[in-house]
Amino acid sequence: MRVHLLCQDFLRFIDALAAGEGEAWDLHCEHYLTPNRAALEAWWEQCLGLPTATWVERVRRVRPEEYELLREIVGATDLAAAAEATVRRCQEILPLSPEPEVYFLVGFFSPDGFAFTVDGQWAIGIGLERLTSPRMIPLLLAHEYAHCYRRRLRHPRCLGERLVDEGFAVALTARAFPERSQAEHLLMQPGQVVVMREYEGKLWRRVRPHMDSEEEAASALFRHGRPREGALPSRAGVYLGWRLVAEFMARRGGSFDASAQSVLAAAESALP
Repeated sequence: MRVHLLCQDFLRFIDALAAGEGEAWDLHCEHYLTPNRAALEAWWEQCLGLPTATWVERVRRVRPEEYELLREIVGATDLAAAAEATVRRCQEILPLSPEPEVYFLVGFFSPDGFAFTVDGQWAIGIGLERLTSPRMIPLLLAHEYAHCYRRRLRHPRCLGERLVDEGFAVALTARAFPERSQAEHLLMQPGQVVVMREYEGKLWRRVRPHMDSEEEAASALFRHGRPREGALPSRAGVYLGWRLVAEFMARRGGSFDASAQSVLAAAESALP
């Protein structure tokens, strides 16, 4: 597998900007965008879907001093080794060929982890701009590895399929890193999990009538951030998907069996 450390080119852009070597967008293109165009344009189009003018505007608002923590983390962490070790763990549980390539990049409000296609191949992206510690990187990688596996079969469409998709990713993460807490597998804070458990019945009553929905509004169930008034809690869809898949796998002895495809298909057929 290949690991692409685009973050290093981003820091070269930051250094050039701090040194006053030119205009922000020109330096961004020279040091970061042009050498990594295929991956960065794929990230922008698939993860953000905003006009290019927005990209330019965000680059021109960059302040080099805001990236000192990122510089420390990148300098002190062997990102390539972390990616290789995580993918190796995942391959032992859920073989995937070819292995997904991994891109460590720095964006502007990009997801912390995401599956996307680069040159027609599914890959894993890790957005480092909000990272405060390297501790979550292996869990993000394992989570997105599961999404890559699923995307190569087919893309989930309705809400029910998306719940299974997220629950499957949490299940793989827990299998790959059993020493980590359930909250970490869910990519949540412990307090969030407590709230989810307390209100799980109410959450299901709100969600069940919409399991066949393909509306974009359902995406809010899976996002980080503060929900609008009256909306479901942040990442409620991830929690409900985990509960759905965990209960299904428990009935099957807690195993991925010979093929995870059977788990995915059967879990979807059992959607409430």
